Amino acid sequence: MFLVMILSAILLLAGVLIQAAGLSAGKSYGDIVFQAAGRSLLSEYDGRLYADYGLFAMRSDEEQAVRKLSHYSDASLKTGGRAGAVWLLPCKVTDLRVRLSDFSLLDAGAFEKQVLNDIKYIMVNNLADKLRAAPSAPSAGAGEARSINNQTILNGLPSKGLGGSGPSAAFMLAAGLPSAGEILNGGTDAFLVTEYIMARFAHAHAAVPNLASGHARFFQNEAEYIIIGGRDDAENLKNVESRLRLLRFALNEVFIHSDGELTSQVNALVSSLSAVFPLLPVPLLRELIYAAWVAVETENDMKLLRAGENVALLKRHGNWATESKVIPSIIVAYLTSASNSNKTPPNIKDTSENAALRMNAVLPRDASGFSYGDYLRLFLFFTSRENKLLRCMDLIQINMKIGYYEAFLIREHYVGLRYELVMNGDSYSYRQSYDAE
Repeated sequence: MFLVMILSAILLLAGVLIQAAGLSAGKSYGDIVFQAAGRSLLSEYDGRLYADYGLFAMRSDEEQAVRKLSHYSDASLKTGGRAGAVWLLPCKVTDLRVRLSDFSLLDAGAFEKQVLNDIKYIMVNNLADKLRAAPSAPSAGAGEARSINNQTILNGLPSKGLGGSGPSAAFMLAAGLPSAGEILNGGTDAFLVTEYIMARFAHAHAAVPNLASGHARFFQNEAEYIIIGGRDDAENLKNVESRLRLLRFALNEVFIHSDGELTSQVNALVSSLSAVFPLLPVPLLRELIYAAWVAVETENDMKLLRAGENVALLKRHGNWATESKVIPSIIVAYLTSASNSNKTPPNIKDTSENAALRMNAVLPRDASGFSYGDYLRLFLFFTSRENKLLRCMDLIQINMKIGYYEAFLIREHYVGLRYELVMNGDSYSYRQSYDAE
């Protein structure tokens, strides 16, 4: 009896120790299980969203996330098995809650982190050119300008209510133009967001970046949309070109007044044209010649940019393309037309509609400078962070709707989750996101 009593006590003590050890080990085991369950949920990111735009985000809501976490964890925490067997790692969950609101892809900060991660990957692996090689998905409106007229789609855009229609040339000149190094070789987040836009979105004069098979783009001029924010594709391009034309006109005018050789040619033209128009005041004629020559050079700049050539931001003498010999005929046609019609002469600075300025593009001796895409980078440099990020979301949402599924919404996608639970009487809290993972 004495031995039986001793043996029973030893067995009881062993059972207590085993139970205590099981409870202690169960906490670590359950902790690992729920960390793995969170990662399993994050693994359900939208593959199409990643393939097209390099963004990791899952589509879910809090109730659905709770169900999935329970499903993933139950598979590891179940106590079933051989009849009569004792489960040595008991993990009883009495409460489980999920919060997604802090991780919405609609949040500019969360979206920007995803953008920065993607563009860093693209730049490190030199993938920017490959994204534009052999495009597999043309614009949905290839060859035609498209406009968003569906009010439901407009009301659902992430940028709804956002003001601003892009930086003006006057604002850019007043703020001071950044150097080429600041635009092209900077290392700030603003620079990287701009490079993401140029890598992932189309613009008027470049190959369209690849999209996943079966996808399409609604707008042809996506970078222009990000700058202007209008609902009409053609109007966005027109507004960007108008701003670019004004910018080039102002910069060309500054240069022509500062270059001694060009100024002497203007003076020679004043002398020759004064004989043709003796009643025209010399100062007015001189300014008219300056304006006409700058307008000709500006229109030439626009034609070069559309043709894929470069135009220097701040010109030197070798970057000036047009010659003074074309100016007399323009001045004569301009003044003759004004006198014959007895109307106010048209604005000679308006190079977009002036028939007298239509000519073949002339390449300068020095063809270095900015491409059309680089000028877009300049405009994006002056576009606010909020405008750039939210309009990127607009384009992603619109394109996913027409090429993936119609109900796609950015606001239903999340880049992480926070979840809390009570297990075996102890509270646990987890925060997991694609950035951390």
